[in-house]
Amino acid sequence: MTEPAIEPDVEPGPPDAVPLGWRIAVAVVFAALYGWFLFTATSNLVALPTLYAAQGYAEYTPWATLIAGVVLPPVLYAVALLLGRRRMLSTRVVVLATGLAATAATSLSLYVLA
Repeated sequence: MTEPAIEPDVEPGPPDAVPLGWRIAVAVVFAALYGWFLFTATSNLVALPTLYAAQGYAEYTPWATLIAGVVLPPVLYAVALLLGRRRMLSTRVVVLATGLAATAATSLSLYVLA
């Protein structure tokens, strides 16, 4: 009679054993892309009220739109990071790219409203 093989008590690692450096690099690249939208929204928040005041339309400054433009890129980036954590690197890139597309769409729609 043969004895069954004894398997070691080693748990397999995650299927996506991508080095930490690659995950950080992807996050940094997308942070720069999201940062571009944050920069343009901040520029609008600084310059547009002055322009409206110079033209005599200071009371029509779209404050809610300007503030939403500044708040949305970091919020959408954080949401994309949370949704992409503990996923394969390719899935994480797709989630971050989807968040970037949502940022671009909301940024464009906020420009139309302003």
